[in-house]
Amino acid sequence: MGRMALFSEIEPQEPGTQLLWIECSSCLKETPVSPLDLVKATLPFSVHLPLVKRYHSYLRCPACGRLAWVRVNVHAPRGR
Repeated sequence: MGRMALFSEIEPQEPGTQLLWIECSSCLKETPVSPLDLVKATLPFSVHLPLVKRYHSYLRCPACGRLAWVRVNVHAPRGR
């Protein structure tokens, strides 16, 4: 059982458990991210324009991997 736990893949979290979502203007996908993944997406380069309404941040999209204008959304967990 211990070896299986070491080498088995981690199960993906349900979409409703993530609080942060990145919506990409390039690929039009909405991807759930953890706070650490959001910080990783901003490195090594990002631009944030808080007065722009739709897509206000320029950073690397976790879905398509391109630098693109994105919107970071905060969703409440579903089912609680």
